[in-house]
Amino acid sequence: MKLVYLVQYFSPEKASGLQLVEDLLEGFSAHGWKTDVFTPSPTRGVTDEQRKEYARKRVEVKYDGKLTIHRMHLYREGKGFVGRAIRYVLFSIECFWKAATVPADFIFTGSGPPTQGVVVGLAKKVSGKKVIYNLQDIFPDSLVTSGICGENSFLMKIGHAMENFTYRNADHIITITDDMKANIMKKGVPEDKISVVRNWIDTDKVKHISREDNLLFDELKLPRDGFYVVYAGNLGKVQGVDVILKTASLMKNYKDIKFVIFGNGSEEDSLKKIVRDKHLDNVLMFPLQPIERVSEVYSMADISIISCTPGTGGSGMPSKTWTIMAAGIPIIASFDMPSEMERTIEEAGCGFCTRAGDENELTEKIIRVFGDSRLKNCLGQNARRYAEKNVSKAEAVEQYIKSIERLVDKEK
Repeated sequence: MKLVYLVQYFSPEKASGLQLVEDLLEGFSAHGWKTDVFTPSPTRGVTDEQRKEYARKRVEVKYDGKLTIHRMHLYREGKGFVGRAIRYVLFSIECFWKAATVPADFIFTGSGPPTQGVVVGLAKKVSGKKVIYNLQDIFPDSLVTSGICGENSFLMKIGHAMENFTYRNADHIITITDDMKANIMKKGVPEDKISVVRNWIDTDKVKHISREDNLLFDELKLPRDGFYVVYAGNLGKVQGVDVILKTASLMKNYKDIKFVIFGNGSEEDSLKKIVRDKHLDNVLMFPLQPIERVSEVYSMADISIISCTPGTGGSGMPSKTWTIMAAGIPIIASFDMPSEMERTIEEAGCGFCTRAGDENELTEKIIRVFGDSRLKNCLGQNARRYAEKNVSKAEAVEQYIKSIERLVDKEK
């Protein structure tokens, strides 16, 4: 079997979920499938030197020729809306052309950017290829929940039209939570067209690193005996990272507690401005670290935060949840309730879920863990145990392969 795989970001870029993409591609290759990946030249979190290197290295071949990575030249991604929008349009045009013309049995794509579903649906009509759509977050629901537009706005009407076209033309949809499955079933997607496969983590690669062995403390000039509340990931509108800064403001008197944020994104500058304007000396902000250092990043933490803007939590389940668990770190989520996040944390016994955007509840839970080292250790141990038992990389990749093979068998 041969696949065309379209992806918005790819190694060596720094973006959430890249390890999942690489794990899937490795699994497809091990299963004997040939995959052509089409992705823009790297932009997010890379140096000018790296961009120049990949401008020359347009094609890479891995796994004994089973995987070929094609870099599509695009200008560097900026933070301005117009520049990003034009870049997305150019990316979509290139993806349509590759999906429509490159010989393959299937087109595989994720839900970022939101136009991807439309792009591959159009390519299907032209080429007749089957489409596997990997739904990691639900658009256009996120437009309303993040406050970008209203439910009855013209933008939402366009969004719903795109969504309906995507679901109608996808031959199979693989999503990551039961909540997301229920959401799209309410919109008319038949149940037999949907598989739920949780995102995963490689617990052999991601594990706890002791503070004595964690070089990030030295590189960032942070004392090893501090108490650190860590957030790592995208700094966008739906992540609701401002609740962490509000919490830090409430906790200025806790001199032993530092909030450490690793991230990049559209809200980065505004968050840094809040830190400066409010003189939040207990907040430290650093760029997102390379994926291979994720164990060091989360192992720095006494507590790790997962947050969302109120109303957006039903649109996805952050894959960082499993990464934090694999590192053996307690989680405090500022998230919508009820939600799969709340149920997962409760099932794992690895932390607490507080109401999205509520800095008072978040403060209360941080103080509780700060004051009880036995509780902190217990939550961390539970997190690691849950990751080992429930979110295995091998099992999840196998479920993806079986979902695609079931579609093949149905078509015979």
